[in-house]
Amino acid sequence: MSQAKYRQGTSASADKNRDLIPRTGMGGGAVFVESASKFLQSNGKIIAPVIVLVIVGIFVWWFSHNMQGESSDKLRKQIDAAAAETKLATLKDKFETTLADIEKDGDQKLLAYTQYRWAARASELLAKPYKAEELESTIKLCDAYLEKHADTEGLEAQATHIKALKARLADDLKFLKESAATLPWSKDSKAEKPSARTVKAPLNPIVVFVTSAGTLRFELFEEGAPNAVKNLVSLVDEGYFDRTDFDTLEFSNKFSPSPDYRFSTLIKAGEQGRPKGVKLEKPTGQEKDEKADTAPKKNPYTIEYEGDTARDFAAGTIAFTRDPEDGTRARSEFFVVVEPSWALRNRFAPLGQLAGDANAVKAQLETVARLDGAKIYYTYVEQKREGTTYLPKVFYDGWPLPTIKRDEPPKPLRFNELTLEVVDKENPLVVIELEGGDVLIELFEDVCPNSVHNFVSLVEEKFYNKDASFYRVEGTGKGLIEILRQGQAARIVQGGRERSMPADYKSYTIKNEAVENPKYDAAGLKNRRGTLALAREGPSTHKDPLNSASTEFFVNLKDYPEWDKKNSPYCVFGRVLEGIELLEDVKANDKIKSIKVIRKRQGEYLPEVKYKDKGSYEKKKKVDPPKDEEKK
Repeated sequence: MSQAKYRQGTSASADKNRDLIPRTGMGGGAVFVESASKFLQSNGKIIAPVIVLVIVGIFVWWFSHNMQGESSDKLRKQIDAAAAETKLATLKDKFETTLADIEKDGDQKLLAYTQYRWAARASELLAKPYKAEELESTIKLCDAYLEKHADTEGLEAQATHIKALKARLADDLKFLKESAATLPWSKDSKAEKPSARTVKAPLNPIVVFVTSAGTLRFELFEEGAPNAVKNLVSLVDEGYFDRTDFDTLEFSNKFSPSPDYRFSTLIKAGEQGRPKGVKLEKPTGQEKDEKADTAPKKNPYTIEYEGDTARDFAAGTIAFTRDPEDGTRARSEFFVVVEPSWALRNRFAPLGQLAGDANAVKAQLETVARLDGAKIYYTYVEQKREGTTYLPKVFYDGWPLPTIKRDEPPKPLRFNELTLEVVDKENPLVVIELEGGDVLIELFEDVCPNSVHNFVSLVEEKFYNKDASFYRVEGTGKGLIEILRQGQAARIVQGGRERSMPADYKSYTIKNEAVENPKYDAAGLKNRRGTLALAREGPSTHKDPLNSASTEFFVNLKDYPEWDKKNSPYCVFGRVLEGIELLEDVKANDKIKSIKVIRKRQGEYLPEVKYKDKGSYEKKKKVDPPKDEEKK
């Protein structure tokens, strides 16, 4: 073989089988490209227009779809605007216009949605008490929806809702037509309240609520909740709930339920009413005639929260709510249970239940189910217990002490303005007057009688009205959180004299009643936040430090178990009822303006004491207050 032939290059023209394929390695792909090229050369004039048509078609579809979406969004906004109408009278015009626009568009699902929103919104705008013509027109809207869309695939949820809505409204319409002749409907209607009959125990009081949804009779548990029952009976008797509404509802399936009412359904009323003795205002606006209803007010007092804890909650149970400003109290708001749950027992206790036989209770439960938005026309007491005066013990707003309910609320005042009240079997009360306000303190006379007698005697002698101050102060002026964080004994100690006075200025000491006192142990008294205890001397200044208390006392601002050791306890003899926040702001050497007794028992308050020059205990010598103090 010649060298020239060996070096000769291979070309497609020379050898077609050794052209593109060996050099690219693409095999079948190369064949496809070559075939496609030949096809386009022969058919290009036909394919180009087809591609253009496809592109145009895609664009037309996209444009049409986009325009349809914009039209749908616009119509949905129109539906939302119609549903935002706040008056039933003008709702029809809004939705009829919207329906006409949607019918032109031809979207059947949007048409169904419009009819659904119309019926639902109309039911929301129904004024209570219901009017027959408004109920009938709303039921017709439900029928119009169901006639066209009851069986439409994909609209099952809407149909279920409308069916339930129609059933409820039809039930209300039936009740309305049956009861129209017996229920009052206007503000001028006169309530015919029968006189209460008197019964003997164990029969309970019964109160009656005549409402736009029907009449309810509640038997009240007087044995289990005597003061709360007196409160409800007195409110019913004075017409506090007359012409008010059931206007607050809690649902068992509420998305974010209150922990107090979780898993229960109930209806509330009585947050405001017409309290006796409180001047009410005429309403502003169109109702200016003399017969117009007066504006409701908040009840001017609270009571200690109470209910019959031995009873369980059931459908038809009535109970007081807790006052939002003080959870330990109730005011006038109550609730009626539609569906009970265990959660109610955590915070509330039953006050009564629907009265009557099984059939009567069943009928009343149907009324309870429709109470949402119902008007209370009037209430009355059907029966009372013989020998019971239905006047509760109450806490008037601005009044520092509980008192029997009266016709006129007392004027607000400070504790130190109260006059002395002598009440046996009740613990004494004293008031520490500070620049910032009054601190009310209860003294445990039954548990620590000698300590209480000692303190009261000093108060009556005006001992603390001279130069007394809080000379030792720890952990104040920082708020409770900071106080609790501190490791030292956070307390306020009152020295009886200025700190500059010698420790032996005291003329006597008293026994420590935290020691060898069964009543003290049984009461479980401890040095906890808010308690009042007697200060005493240490071993360096007194030979009997355990029994060295005399005039000094302190108030605990936090729990301090170190002062409850069995071998050296500090005797707790009282507690702060009101005003501990004032003590938290006290600074060292702040003056005590005065201490005053506002309640005590009969007899003299003179303790058994040991004078310095005596070896045994004896009755304290009476000390008359200074003459200038007597004049005051």
